[in-house]
Order: sequence, then C-alpha cells, then structure tokens
Amino acid sequence: MKKILVADDDRAILSLLSYTFESNGFELTLADNGSDALEIAKKQRFDLILLDMMMPGLSGLAVTEKLREAGDYTPIIILTARDDADLKITGINSGVDDYLDKTTPQREVVARANALIRRSQVYQKSDRTSAASAANTLEFEHLKIDLNHKSARLDGDALSLSKREFNLLVFLAENRHKIVSREAILTEFWGETQDYETRVVDVTISNLRKKLHNQFIKTKRGFGYQFIEDETKTTTD
Repeated sequence: MKKILVADDDRAILSLLSYTFESNGFELTLADNGSDALEIAKKQRFDLILLDMMMPGLSGLAVTEKLREAGDYTPIIILTARDDADLKITGINSGVDDYLDKTTPQREVVARANALIRRSQVYQKSDRTSAASAANTLEFEHLKIDLNHKSARLDGDALSLSKREFNLLVFLAENRHKIVSREAILTEFWGETQDYETRVVDVTISNLRKKLHNQFIKTKRGFGYQFIEDETKTTTD
C-alpha cells in the first residue's frame, strides 16, 4: 500500500483528500501544520508528501527545503490557491516536484500523485542497479560524472548539484548527440500532465549552467538544449 503524508490547516480539505486517497488504496498520515509535517516526515518513510503552501509553523516550501537539505528526496506536491509562475519556479528550485491548484479535480490529484510515485520508483531502481554494478561514469574533457555515487567533478572540483540538477545533467549528457526540447525535459522531470511554462526549464538549466561555469550546455534557440563535449564552444547559437 502506498503511503502518503498530507498536511493542510484546512480541515475540510484534509477530509476531502483523506477520502479521495483512501478510496484509491493509499495509507494516509495527516498533519495540520508545517512543523508537525516536518517532524513526521523525518521519522517515517512515505511514497509521497502533499503540502499546503501556506500553513502555521512552516510553509510548504519551508518544509520542502528542510527535507531536501536533510537528503530526503521523497516526491513532494504543493497545494496552492495562487497561480503564480514565479512562485512555482521558486518552489522548483527548492525541490518541489509538482504544484496543484486547490480546485484541481480529485481524479487528477490522484493521477499526479501516482505519476510521481512511479517516476520515483524508477529512479530508485536505477540507483540500486548502479550501486550494485561496477564503476559507471561519463567522462568528458574537464568533466567527470559518477553515476554510482551521483556526483560530478569539474576540473577535479566537486560540483554541488541538487538531485534534479544532477539527473538533468546526466539526461543531457546521455542524449548529447541530439537536441533535447524543453517539452522533453518537462515530460522527463515534471510529468506529461504538467502545465508549467517552459520558463521553469530555462531557470533550472541556467542554474546548472552556472555551476558548470557556462560550459557544456548549449542553447539551440527555438529548439531546446544540447550537451556538447567540447566545452570551449559557445553556449548559444
């Protein structure tokens, strides 16, 4: 049975979500404030965490940031009454996996939750396979990506990458012989049903590129991005 933590200070929403998820075979743990949600998440393992944006104690974003800082990469969905692109981008950079408006139909809420859980399970399976295998690396001039230890080095110096930034780097490197569209990146990392503006991708790419000292990732205007092995090339066309 899939386990989910739901936190919201609105009892009516908690009740509705409880009914929806339990009817679809989920095991629920509930919290009515951010501080309690954080403490519960630290003590128990969940397949998914659903957080209200604005809660007493800690906001949904604050809880997300603290969990990510602690190395907890459980999929997180934020519930919000605000349709704000800048807010969503801030959340993505904090480690949020998906946003849902509180008016989203309950069937879609469950569908999004299941999609994130499936994607997370695929990554976990990949992690276990890599850990059991021999050394597995992608090496380029000045850049080394260690797939086993989920780390990367530029000119011998370790790069501080978030999980999404690392996975995006690997995704681009493994697809280096072709241009990858923004839509393809959205589908890979945020799901086919996601309706974020492609600006979210651009911001994430920009953060990754800065950490790579503006090397390796080239923008193909109007098409997307491409990883280039010769890091001396320009980053735009």
